[in-house]
Amino acid sequence: MKTEDFILGDSALHQRLCAITEILGKFVACAPRQLSIWHLAESTGKSELDLENLCAGLTRAALLQSSPNVAGSWSLACAPDQVTLEDVFRCAMAEQPAVGQQVLSASQPLPGHRPQRQQHDANLLVMQAAMAINQSVFLHLRQFSLDRLKISSSVSFPAPRSFRHISRRSASVARV
Repeated sequence: MKTEDFILGDSALHQRLCAITEILGKFVACAPRQLSIWHLAESTGKSELDLENLCAGLTRAALLQSSPNVAGSWSLACAPDQVTLEDVFRCAMAEQPAVGQQVLSASQPLPGHRPQRQQHDANLLVMQAAMAINQSVFLHLRQFSLDRLKISSSVSFPAPRSFRHISRRSASVARV
């Protein structure tokens, strides 16, 4: 993937977005049922520790709720159609790893795990969003011409002295 294909040009953020999208996609697909850490680890190839941390973050973001009956299980805290990539983005930004902390990555499954279709679909959805965001950014940037700098700089700097002298003389000649 090229740099411009990453949302905001950040590959680590892009990987977190893909991973969170994949995990939330699993919860959306099985809603309103619960998913356990074991099931998530089995289906995604990610470590149980990483998934527990991710689910805790999604719980803090009010997207998941932990099961009061079964430890290590969660379910969606809202209707499946209410979960958006904006929610995923907010979670990814809130859960940025500290320096030296391992990043939950969409591209580093556990050894021997084959990626499933849902992981591919999550990556594709994030890639489509990145392309749309980049197109939107370019569209908005295209509306701002550097001519604005020329206009603002001519207002803020006084005209050269010789030019002001000529301008006053030509104005007095015009009055006569």
